[in-house]
Amino acid sequence: MPAATSRKGKSRAAATDDTKVEAAMPLGKQLAHTDKKVRDRAVANLVAFLSQGGDTEGTSSKYVRLEEAEMSKLWKGLFYCFWMSDKPLVQQALAADLAELLLQIKPQSASPADRFEASLAFLEGFWDAIVREWAGIDRLRMDKYYLLMRKYVNATFRLLARERWEKHAISAVNRIMSKNGGPMTWEDRRVPTSIANHIADIYLDELNKALALPEVDSQPACPLATVLQPHITLLTRTPTSTVHTRLMSSVFTPLLESLALASPSITLERDAERPSKKSKKQEPMYAHLVMHSCVGEEGRSKRSNATALRRELLQKMFQAAANDKASESNRRKVYQVWREEGGDDDDDEDDDEVAL
Repeated sequence: MPAATSRKGKSRAAATDDTKVEAAMPLGKQLAHTDKKVRDRAVANLVAFLSQGGDTEGTSSKYVRLEEAEMSKLWKGLFYCFWMSDKPLVQQALAADLAELLLQIKPQSASPADRFEASLAFLEGFWDAIVREWAGIDRLRMDKYYLLMRKYVNATFRLLARERWEKHAISAVNRIMSKNGGPMTWEDRRVPTSIANHIADIYLDELNKALALPEVDSQPACPLATVLQPHITLLTRTPTSTVHTRLMSSVFTPLLESLALASPSITLERDAERPSKKSKKQEPMYAHLVMHSCVGEEGRSKRSNATALRRELLQKMFQAAANDKASESNRRKVYQVWREEGGDDDDDEDDDEVAL
């Protein structure tokens, strides 16, 4: 009997050790382990390592920005950690946890600039991993990686809001999205177009959700056209017609329509042109996006009205189409949209802002 009691005691002690969280960088084989308990512990250790720093006197250390090779190894492990999650609720929880890491990172330096740079490196590691591993994802696992991408897009908007939508922060994120080999590149044919297509499908939805959050609403307004710049550039430069079509149907057409519905002058003009067509009053599809955005390159305390937002978006589309790098077919399509939507690059900007 004493021996049996001793064995139980050892078992309890072992269980306690197995569940103990240490602020340390997990190994790739721990993140991609077949045992869910091992994977969960590895993720918990990583969360502690990134967000709490760790004990410099022990075996772990405070987080510092990882080198490119180290970040690649970490994200390979995280990619296959997510690969091994099978049940829907487990997938949803893990996707949310991995996306929250973007906002939880606290490097050794307490500088806000260093914190943003560390988050930015982690975000770039995520998209590099998605592009690198995409071809190996089977049909049955595709939906859960679409979910992970959605969570990261939403977390990215919250990260930019934390940076008060400053121009340098948005430009840094846009560079990651549009760089050669990035998820929204037009230069590298090896990058699957399905990635850019899915980003287009979810971008407005996730931006609208993010802008509805109290902590985001308390920040300056979102510079809408600047945030959408990767889509505007891709719209005019993609060599793939299906990508251009997807961007129009998922991003630009619904957004222009939402802004038109929120603009009384445009609504009156349309009603005058089509007096015989009576329909129920339509609400903007992206209400928070319309209410909490501004014209310009960085956030401001005042929001812009829908007419000004729509005019700026059309101007940015026109300017991108006029760029020498735009393809001729895309240029013609964008110019046609610009004319149909009443684009006018000579419009003044007297009514571009309304006070809250």
